[in-house]
Amino acid sequence: MKKALVVYANGSEDIEVTAITDVLSRGKIAVTKAAITSEGCTVSLAHGTTVVCDKNIADCKDKYDVIAVPGGMPGSTNCRDCDLLISMLKKQKQEKRLIAAICAAPGFVLAHHGIIVDEKATGYPGCVDNIKNCTNKDVEVSDDHLIITAKGPAFAIAFALAILKELQGEECMQQVASGMLLDD
Repeated sequence: MKKALVVYANGSEDIEVTAITDVLSRGKIAVTKAAITSEGCTVSLAHGTTVVCDKNIADCKDKYDVIAVPGGMPGSTNCRDCDLLISMLKKQKQEKRLIAAICAAPGFVLAHHGIIVDEKATGYPGCVDNIKNCTNKDVEVSDDHLIITAKGPAFAIAFALAILKELQGEECMQQVASGMLLDD
């Protein structure tokens, strides 16, 4: 079974983490919700939702097929400032495993730390100034299919489906989308 690490920081965008976790779980991906906190597993999301994650980021030692970083403020800056997460993302890229980021995270986390350099990427308007090859697409999949980015909350489900497609293929992605009535 493929594995996903979805990071949850204080101030992460509620709908983004929820959409990623839900869609990947529907697609038979083993999702680990990781708290980006100094200790413990509880985070408070940007719009007040409290989440008890599966693990603290410090306890996430597995190899993951994807690491997904939500946006939201100050969630993106909390992710940007988490040395352990940045180390994991750099290793993920070095080992040519999928990285996904949405909203403020492509610019504030990935571009800020040189995880995306020449790859095409998109993100939340006003948060993409340091993305060299910024596109205006709602969801952008890099040419090498190793980086997926999206603009923001309105595109959270499409973003999650793009991740699922990369991990489980078109048929699985279509089945999940259909089950969610996205093709009606």
